[in-house]
Amino acid sequence: MRYGSHMATTTERTHDPIHRVSMAFERDGDRLWVFTWLGHGGHLPEHFHPTLEERWEVLEGVADVKVAGRRRTLTADDGPVPVARGVRHELRNTSGSQAYLRAEVTPPGRLQEFLTESAKAAQEGLYTARNLPRGLRGAAWVSDFALRFRDETVMCSPPPALQRALLPVAARLTRRYRA
Repeated sequence: MRYGSHMATTTERTHDPIHRVSMAFERDGDRLWVFTWLGHGGHLPEHFHPTLEERWEVLEGVADVKVAGRRRTLTADDGPVPVARGVRHELRNTSGSQAYLRAEVTPPGRLQEFLTESAKAAQEGLYTARNLPRGLRGAAWVSDFALRFRDETVMCSPPPALQRALLPVAARLTRRYRA
């Protein structure tokens, strides 16, 4: 089924000012639709999902996608791009104008919670565009957040092996700084 003109209508937009992206969500049975507006320079940093599968497609505009190390430019004519579990991927908009995309996520897991909480932390300035914490409060949030969602979403910066080693220690050391 093709949803080329389908617009998200069931939730308000969540805005992440660090990555220049806004999202809206729609649940449909055992899947989650993530509607994404990438502003010029917008970027969803490289990450992977150990337990979730995605199918990304551009509905309007142009976006660059990197899946498993391979980059390509997508338009609405290209149709969906599947992203299997455990495959690193990222999205970027360098087109000069906004791009509107949609991802089908199965199973939905807690991706909506992850993206909403991440956007709120971005609004509060708790981390940088490279996903590194700002200050002790940021370190407390990043370590707790990454540990809670590590079974579903893993950022690739800093490297996952370094995260596995440092996050539990950082979470313990920064516990008192959590808001």
